[in-house]
Amino acid sequence: MRRAISLLMYMSFGLLCITHYTQAQKSKAPKGTAKSPAQQNPVVMQIGPESVTLSDLEQAYKRNMNRKNIKLSEVKKDSVMDFVRLYTNYRLKVLDAFGRKLDQDSAVKADIEQNRRLLADNYLFEKKLVEPTVEQLLQRRKRELQIAIIFVERPADTVKAWDKVQRLHAIVKAGADFERIARDSSEDRETGNKGGLLPFITSGRILRAVEDAAYATPVGQIYPNIVIGRGGYFIVKTIKNDPRIKVKGSHILSFMTNPNDSANAIAKADSLLGLLRAGASFATVAKAHSDDASSKEKSGSLGGWYTRSKGMEGGSGDVLHPAFEAALYALKDGEISGKVWTDYGIHIIKRDSTKEVDLEEDRDGLKREYKRIYFEEDKRRYIDSIKTANGWKLEIPVLKQLTSLTDTAKIMADTNTFKKVANDIRILPLYSLKDQGAITVGNFIDSVKKQEFRTITASTLGITRALDKMTDPKALRIATSSLEKEYPEFGTLMREFRDGILLFKVEEQEVWSKLKFDSLAARSFWDTTKTKYRTDVKFDVSEIYVTSDSLAKALRERLNGGEKFEGLAKEYTERPGFKEKGGRYPAQTIKESKLASMVEKKQLMPGDILGPEQYERGYVLLFLNEIVQPREKRFEEAIPDFAPLFQDMVQKRLTEDWLNRIKTQYPVTVQTKVLDSILKK
Repeated sequence: MRRAISLLMYMSFGLLCITHYTQAQKSKAPKGTAKSPAQQNPVVMQIGPESVTLSDLEQAYKRNMNRKNIKLSEVKKDSVMDFVRLYTNYRLKVLDAFGRKLDQDSAVKADIEQNRRLLADNYLFEKKLVEPTVEQLLQRRKRELQIAIIFVERPADTVKAWDKVQRLHAIVKAGADFERIARDSSEDRETGNKGGLLPFITSGRILRAVEDAAYATPVGQIYPNIVIGRGGYFIVKTIKNDPRIKVKGSHILSFMTNPNDSANAIAKADSLLGLLRAGASFATVAKAHSDDASSKEKSGSLGGWYTRSKGMEGGSGDVLHPAFEAALYALKDGEISGKVWTDYGIHIIKRDSTKEVDLEEDRDGLKREYKRIYFEEDKRRYIDSIKTANGWKLEIPVLKQLTSLTDTAKIMADTNTFKKVANDIRILPLYSLKDQGAITVGNFIDSVKKQEFRTITASTLGITRALDKMTDPKALRIATSSLEKEYPEFGTLMREFRDGILLFKVEEQEVWSKLKFDSLAARSFWDTTKTKYRTDVKFDVSEIYVTSDSLAKALRERLNGGEKFEGLAKEYTERPGFKEKGGRYPAQTIKESKLASMVEKKQLMPGDILGPEQYERGYVLLFLNEIVQPREKRFEEAIPDFAPLFQDMVQKRLTEDWLNRIKTQYPVTVQTKVLDSILKK
């Protein structure tokens, strides 16, 4: 366990710390001139052959302490110097590992290569797919759009549906009234009844293909192509494209009990508008006269920030009535509307405040949503593009021959699945791999016997999936082969990872393998500290356990009458194996026994009787025979108490001796004057 903890600890430090091995410029700039790079980023430490600059140390501090935005100059000197010692020891150990040529150990190389593949694949997808897509979504989220659609469902007979959507697309592009066509012909009646109009949207809030079309289309125009989406075809028109802002608003509601009798509501609203125009406080009028119970007590406030594309913040996502929303957004901060009609009555609206959206607030959520919904689809497309770029291709005619001879209802593991595939078919290339040979039908059939393919059905789709499983790793190895050159930070990440593995290996040799429990040394340690280790208080308790409440009470009466507890226990206790013991337990601590805990809680003295008390499924009477006071523990008893401290002491001594030896080979120099000029006192 201790070694596992050590691996995690040092791997973490290895991944967080970074040294770029830069050499300081020693020349000094003349007075009055700009600082040279060496002056801006001076060397603050020399650890053997490694020069550690201020930026190296600062980056290591940020990563290790998880303080991304802090500068070393803002950190107290004592804290920095503590970190300098930690970082120095880390680098010394890594240098020692290189000195022992552990980096050339075959097991270390295999470990690094295996983990590189995993890290490289994830890094590649992050850089090529996740980051660019999330950035695009964030940039789009600066705007919010209102669009209209005409939807045509895609049934089994797609020809008829395709003809219909093409005809409708041509009509609206030629200038026909989009709203009228949507009402007449859209097969999504909810939006069709509104002339195809959707509420405001922003990126990540609607089907991706429709979103792409909407953002690519100027206001008032129709997307030039038919959008193919899940379940059907879309014709997309962009109605509005506005900056996305957050607003806070308040309102006063004049409730309309009957839509056909609005005179009272209008009269009340006009009266309240008169008060407001005469200078009355909106908050005061709202609190006194609004008919909206939910906002009245908040002086008319709707609550949190609101955006047209996401609704009310705070988890509810409530969306305002379209007429209310339009009126709120038509106002400027501090302005008050006239009468605004909705299904609830007549509103007087005030726009309280406005602020720009903070895109960083959306970043993590967008990333999660993208990975949940679209990432796998994009990943598949990206890997296929790598294969195409490298001249790889699935041989469709051979695939058709294979499936014609295969029982496509069976799984790959079934011995009868490929029974009819003859040798002349087995030699055909099923998947061509440029410069890497080919996967023949025979290769494929032999490979799918492996566990990872056994449950896949032998249909065309199943065979394609299995081929992807075989070829994807090869394609990704090609794509990630130059990651270190393309992304220097990945090279840094791999160096950190390598150093972490080396650190653990060298720690294993110098500390953990030598960290054996030496009984003689442990006894000497115990001799100097043994007064610290004492036994706990123990309670010597006897028990009578019965399942009858009346019997328990009767026994208590007999005990009160002077009968011996032991004799009654031998006759009446129902605890298996305890009659012959007279109900007596070995002395136990409150941690070991609930009965001891009951005695301690009631503060019984030797000779006292407790009960009957309800216990387990019956009742107990307890007799306290003796309280065994704490005593000094013997050596063997104390080992669990002092062993961790003793082992830590040995570990620190081994580590200190080791570091002292390393320092003779790799001297350490800390530029304290440079650090003093930078750090807080």
